[in-house]
Amino acid sequence: MFNAVDNSVYAVQQELTAQYGPLLRHRHVAEVLDVSPESLRNTLRRSRQPNVMYLGLNKLRFGRRIRYSAKCVAEALVLDGHELERRMQESDEEG
Repeated sequence: MFNAVDNSVYAVQQELTAQYGPLLRHRHVAEVLDVSPESLRNTLRRSRQPNVMYLGLNKLRFGRRIRYSAKCVAEALVLDGHELERRMQESDEEG
């Protein structure tokens, strides 16, 4: 059963998908966060904040192209740091 946080993530995911499609380009994520693409690139490289690390770990590579799923971007925006750290830890344990 969904709780309020899951509903919020789903709502943000639906908005992102409607505007950008299921996979967001780097510049789209920067636009959502209201930062320049260069600033986002530097933040992803240097920051240890859970939401930034979550985005970095869940990026998808297609050759040189990088995409972010609307679901992961929504989770990074909505979920708190503890939940994101838990999810990152779970993914590490899975392999």
